[in-house]
Amino acid sequence: MKRILCSALALLLALSLCACGESGGDTEPTYPAAFAGLEDRIDAAREEGRLTVCVSGDEPFLTAACEKFEELFGISVTVRTVEPDALPNSSGADVWYGGDEALCRTLSESGGLMRYTAAASADLNARGFDHGDYCAINSDALGIMVNDVVLARMGISAPRSWDDLLEPVYRELVWLPAYDTAEGRLFVRAMMEYFGDDAADYLTQLDTSVQFYTTGTDTAAKCLSTGECVIGIGWLSTGLTAQRNSGSSAIAMWAPAAEGVPGRVQTTAIFADAPHPNAAKLWQEFALSSQCMALMEDNGCSRFPTVWDGQETMPDIDPAQLELYGAETEETSAAVDEVIAQVMETLAENGVDTEDAARWHVA
Repeated sequence: MKRILCSALALLLALSLCACGESGGDTEPTYPAAFAGLEDRIDAAREEGRLTVCVSGDEPFLTAACEKFEELFGISVTVRTVEPDALPNSSGADVWYGGDEALCRTLSESGGLMRYTAAASADLNARGFDHGDYCAINSDALGIMVNDVVLARMGISAPRSWDDLLEPVYRELVWLPAYDTAEGRLFVRAMMEYFGDDAADYLTQLDTSVQFYTTGTDTAAKCLSTGECVIGIGWLSTGLTAQRNSGSSAIAMWAPAAEGVPGRVQTTAIFADAPHPNAAKLWQEFALSSQCMALMEDNGCSRFPTVWDGQETMPDIDPAQLELYGAETEETSAAVDEVIAQVMETLAENGVDTEDAARWHVA
C-alpha cells in the first residue's frame, strides 16, 4: 500500500512540474520601449549570438555601452581597443564605436563601411549627423564660454563671434589656449581657415583681449565657474563638465556665429565585411538610443549627445557649421608654425613679454 501511495505521489509531482514548465517555458525576453518594433531584428541578432566592437580610445562610456548591449540582448560582445587617431583593423570585427568622424569618413570613401539606416536615426537632433553608412553619437565645438553673472555685473554683453573678441570692451578678459597646446594649434588652424592671409594679424590684435594663455584643456572652464575667468575659449564640453561639477548656472556657452567652427564628432558604424551583420545592425539601433546616450554622462563624458531628452540645456551645434580637422600633416604643421612665429615676432616687436610664463602658460 505504501509503495502504491509513493508511486502516486511521484506521478503527481512529475505532472505538476510539467505543468509549471508549460506555463513558464515560453516566456519571451522583454526589452526597453525604445526597441519596440525591432523584435525581428533582435531575434536575428540573438541567433548570431556574437558581436565584435572596435572602440576608439579608453573612455569609460565606450566599454560601458558594450556591457549594456550584452546585458540587454544576451549577445556576447568582444571589445577591441584602438588608438583614437588611427583606423581600426576591421578583420573579423563588426562595428566601430567612438571613431573620429574624419577617420570614419576616410573609411566610408574607400568602401569600408556597410550602409544601414537605423530606425533610431530619426531621433538625431540634426539630419547632418546621419551619413548613411555611419552616424554621429556626440559632437563638440571649440567655442566661446562666458560667466554671465560677471558680464552682467560689468554691464557687458557676451561676444557672439570671433570678430567680437577684438572689441575694446573685452580687453584682458579672454582666456585662450596656449599656442603650443593641441587646442591652441587647432584654434590657429581655424583662424587661418576663417581669416585667410589675415590670420596672423587677427591673432596679434586678439592678444590685447587675452588675459591668460592656458595649457590645461579645462583650465578656463573650471575658472569660469568661480568667476576668475570671464570669457574662455575651449571645448564646450569642458564648460558643461564645469557646470555639472560646480552646480553653477552662470556658465553660458555656444559655437560662434561663423562658418568653420573647430569641431569634433564621434561616430558609430558597421564594417562592410561584418561577420555578424544582424547583431551589428542591432548595435546601430542601440548606439542611437536614449539608453546608450545616457551612458556618456553616467561615465563622465560631457560631449553633446546627438540624441537627448531635452531635460538639460545643450548648446545648439549645427553639424554644417563644424569644421572637422584631421591630424596635422607636415604641410599643415609648417603653416601653423609660420603663423604662430609671425604673431610672436610682432608681439615682441610691440613690447609684449612673450616669455612671461605667468601669462603664457597658465595651467
